[in-house]
Amino acid sequence: MQEIELKFQIPAEALQAVRAELARLAPDQALPPPLTLQAAYFDTPDRRLAQARSALRVRREGDDWVQTLKAAGSHTMVRVEDNQPTQPPPAGQPLSPRLSLHAGGPAEAALRQSLAWQPVQDADGAQCGLVQLYATDMRRTRVQLAVGIGTLHEGVVELALDEGAILAGTGAKQRSVPVRELEIELISGHPQAVIDAGRDWVQRFGLWLDTQTKAHRGDRLARWAVDGDARAALPASFSPRPARLPATDLALLGAEAAWRAGLEACLAHITAHMSELAGLPEDALAAAAPVAYQWRRGLRRLRALGRFVADTQAHGAPLNLSPVAHLSLQAACAHAAVLARQLGHWRDQDALAWIPRKLQQLDLAALPVPTLPAPDGCPASPVAAARSALATELCLQVLTALLAEGEGLTDVTDVTAPLSAHAWLSDGLRRWHGHCARTARRFDDLGPHRAHRLRRRARQLRDMLDLFAPLWPQAEGKHAHEAHARHAHALVKALDALGALQDETVALARYRSVLAQDIRAQAACTWLQERRKPLRKKAQRALRRWLTRSAPW
Repeated sequence: MQEIELKFQIPAEALQAVRAELARLAPDQALPPPLTLQAAYFDTPDRRLAQARSALRVRREGDDWVQTLKAAGSHTMVRVEDNQPTQPPPAGQPLSPRLSLHAGGPAEAALRQSLAWQPVQDADGAQCGLVQLYATDMRRTRVQLAVGIGTLHEGVVELALDEGAILAGTGAKQRSVPVRELEIELISGHPQAVIDAGRDWVQRFGLWLDTQTKAHRGDRLARWAVDGDARAALPASFSPRPARLPATDLALLGAEAAWRAGLEACLAHITAHMSELAGLPEDALAAAAPVAYQWRRGLRRLRALGRFVADTQAHGAPLNLSPVAHLSLQAACAHAAVLARQLGHWRDQDALAWIPRKLQQLDLAALPVPTLPAPDGCPASPVAAARSALATELCLQVLTALLAEGEGLTDVTDVTAPLSAHAWLSDGLRRWHGHCARTARRFDDLGPHRAHRLRRRARQLRDMLDLFAPLWPQAEGKHAHEAHARHAHALVKALDALGALQDETVALARYRSVLAQDIRAQAACTWLQERRKPLRKKAQRALRRWLTRSAPW
């Protein structure tokens, strides 16, 4: 079975208003008593289930006991879920799962893959090394709501308010974190009803989308209980690296399938780091910086994909997508641009912080790099940006695009010929690469503004190559894989050199802007100006090396 749901975090100050709204929506405005849910979560000590983005729990639901396996689905809204009734443990015996309850279907396949479970030799999984790592103690209040009545996206959703705590460790090492979550799950009708309901609650109560499961947060808590460092205890299911496509034969994919896979990878990258960032304290600047960097990179990848779609369409290779999918992708990319600018404000401060330290080492006036005013509407911190309505709306627009991919299309007979993923990607990448290469050959003639434009275009090329890289070796063989690796390495080196040049260009402009007010800025300007020529030479050499690497497509 697959569940279609979204989960939102509730600010503490909005909890009472959320409770009141649920009571208003209940029949006769009388909520039923909350259901007590007490669960134990199991995994191996090396977190093999968490690494597979799965969770195994045994939960008491009122008077009933249920064992559940949850595994990753195709994207943020979809998860595999297998619920099986079970029995309470015998008196005096610890709670333990029985894997045989999940025999057959996707649940068994997920357990076989993640735990190397052999049902014939080890029916209940006693040899899989499962141990209890953490527990939850919740009270759940549920109300059903009809959404979009009379529209194509009509549906019935369940609103489930979970209040309680996640618990890990024992004795002096016991740790707990509070839980305030609203889950919106599709009961019947169109999946868009879940998105529409979520958007309404976000706008009215300040909720934000969270793709981290209770298992993810419990894993963090269990590590904290052992290690004693809350901020260093990253769960096994969290990867600081960008999400990438699974290796697939490019020759077998249509262009629309490649677009969908790329968009799902962008969404996974964005939501993982957005959720991780939103879960940090607002003053956790050191912990937030690397997560915010990866979130911003995910936003750039989404924008690169959006530009690639528009560019290929303008050059006669349009995707066969619905108007809603196109509009939702455009809206998501516009939101991504705003968020990237906001995150760029904090990124610049971090990236330029080394300059005054270096000036001090050189016995020069260590004047901090002047800061620019924050962009209009900029939240107070990267954490606040991750919790913003804009960040959640971006994700909802991407989900809408994925749901609407095939809706409202013309009859298939009106399409002259299906566009292959290979043709779509090769045509667009060849054009992007050619534009960057022509500009790179004239690097000596480029001023700071045009050099920065080259960097932005080359970064978009890198983002698209990185996103779709797993698809190429299967289509072109070993030599293509090696050529891609050499080309990608040279492109990254060129981007690093261009990035260093741009950072110091920004710093020089900022110091020059305060020369009239602070004479100490002169020393910084002189030092940075002296560095420009060698930095440009380094960038030029890196670009020339990149130009010698053949583009495999």
